[in-house]
Amino acid sequence: MIEIKNLKKYYEDRLILEITNLNFSKGKIYSILGRNGAGKSTLLKILGGILSYDEGNLRYDRDNVILSTQEPLFFKGNVIYNLTEPFKLRNLKVELDKVTIFLKEFQIEKLKESSVDNLSGGEKAKIQFIRTILYNKKILLLDEPTASMDKKSTYVVERILSELRDMGCLIIIVTHDYEQAVRISNYIYEVDEGKIIQRGT
Repeated sequence: MIEIKNLKKYYEDRLILEITNLNFSKGKIYSILGRNGAGKSTLLKILGGILSYDEGNLRYDRDNVILSTQEPLFFKGNVIYNLTEPFKLRNLKVELDKVTIFLKEFQIEKLKESSVDNLSGGEKAKIQFIRTILYNKKILLLDEPTASMDKKSTYVVERILSELRDMGCLIIIVTHDYEQAVRISNYIYEVDEGKIIQRGT
């Protein structure tokens, strides 16, 4: 669970995010909508631990969180290297069988020896998503994970996220795709001028 109380984030003298009281529960998918600059990604970065907040309280298991940003970062090298090396650097087990399964599900197994520099935006998004899932974290923070993907791959992502939810994961997605939010979310929120309100279930 994530508990947020009286959280405020300022940029210079401007209040860009204010959340009075908000809880996110395990075994649920939450979608967060809103226009550009409303504060969606700011919230996700705060929860991901890469951006500080100025006031308030935030309670959750920080060690069990993985953040997938909208612009993925890769090592120089090929696809398989980028799906294995991050885990080796952290002395984590590399689940090669899962790597193979995910590559086949997204129909990109032929790209495993390709340099990430030569991938399309959609292909990079798929690799980023696969790498995120391989960390086996219980709290997933995803910023526009399917924005560059084709419809078929988008549905694969949605199915995998639904399966992870049913296994007890807490998933928060920032998206502009309202139809996607309706398809897979337990709760839909909207951020407007730094404030977050529940829009639907």
